[in-house]
Amino acid sequence: MLAEPDYHTRAFVEWEDWPRTVLVAAQRAGYFAPAPIWTDLRSFDARPFRGAFDAVLAGYPCQPFSAAGKRGGADDPRHIWPDVARVIGECRPDWVFLENVAGHVTLGLDTVLRELWGLPVRQPGGIEALRPFLNTASEDDFRMMVAWLLGCFHPRGPYPILILTGEQGSAKSTTAKVLRSLIDPANPMARSAPQSEQDLVIAARHNHVLAFDNLSTVKPALADALCRIATGGGFGTRKLHTDSDEALFTATRPILLNGIPDLASRPDLADRAIILHLPVIEAGARQFEAEFWKALDRAAPGILAALLDATSCALARIGSVSLAERPRMADFAKRITAAEPALGWPQGAFLDAYTRNRQSTQAAALDGNPLAEAIIALVTQHGPWQGTATELLKILRQTAPALTADPLTFPRYANQLTSALRRVQPLLRDRNVIVTQDRESGTGQRVIRLQCR
Repeated sequence: MLAEPDYHTRAFVEWEDWPRTVLVAAQRAGYFAPAPIWTDLRSFDARPFRGAFDAVLAGYPCQPFSAAGKRGGADDPRHIWPDVARVIGECRPDWVFLENVAGHVTLGLDTVLRELWGLPVRQPGGIEALRPFLNTASEDDFRMMVAWLLGCFHPRGPYPILILTGEQGSAKSTTAKVLRSLIDPANPMARSAPQSEQDLVIAARHNHVLAFDNLSTVKPALADALCRIATGGGFGTRKLHTDSDEALFTATRPILLNGIPDLASRPDLADRAIILHLPVIEAGARQFEAEFWKALDRAAPGILAALLDATSCALARIGSVSLAERPRMADFAKRITAAEPALGWPQGAFLDAYTRNRQSTQAAALDGNPLAEAIIALVTQHGPWQGTATELLKILRQTAPALTADPLTFPRYANQLTSALRRVQPLLRDRNVIVTQDRESGTGQRVIRLQCR
């Protein structure tokens, strides 16, 4: 950043003689504009520079926190973090870039993050600066998008799968591009669905965010692979040019899907998903694309700063946050709850919105699942039922022919039905329909029982 053409260094503070000599030589060589060099951070007064600095860069952790520096921490006489924090508070820059060293996470970083979060830095609009660039139907939907973005900053996951649906003209692709551009800008910003699990793994090896555009459906094999990548999983394939060697990959990545139809009809995919239905944009409210992206480019640094502030807040507070109830993706929910003060959200606002979204998602998954709908219709019309998988297939075809006709969405054989039943049991349980599968003593025959709770 010192040599970036749009940035001009206003001041240096360097204690050692040799680095000061290097800085003077670099200025004389024209690498960056001449600027005064102070020798002692402890006596440097940054108050006259308030509002004049866009960024402060500081390399404070090497001596007191690194293994090479003997890890003396706050007791090390070379510990200058308190003065770095003072300077940041005095000049209040938009950006702070701090050096990191191995070992800092386990010594001193929690204090640095807590104190950094409490400093009176300038706020360039906060997360509200993102709102004009997202097409959302409600405040809940905006919070879900922000929460997904914050989740992407976690290095290991698990990550919820964000699914955007809506009619033509609802800016699904544009909204997806905006979200990805803030986390993992790449070209192309979105791609078509992978044709195989191997293609998906290759994409995961080269991208932090997997964004797939304009999907018509999510095939069962792809849905299973997406679930594993969202929460962490391993993949194996034959190594090229060999007959017996295997190549193994592990990946956990944030995933972003968009399309017109509901894409999470499979319960296991819906269980990991945040699904948002985008409203159609009226003709008079549409923007010219060049102007839209130019405005986003101007706002993006402030938006990213707000996201990083929220991430810092979450890191500082995560140990003190407890959830009365632990929803699916509980680790993700705890991290976002910890970030609420930085986002200006009331306590519990995220969990309330997340709960409502999950209820809506589960309802959509049920409505899009022919097997679950057929079983509910059977129990509603005929009451409790028991029998074998073959018998259940037969009666479902008789009582719900329209739901059971498509071989791509409804199991055709008894063994497929048994497996599919396990997937839809959580959906049915939400509708008070209990499914049990037991083997009869003596015959060993598997019996399926359906009843209302």
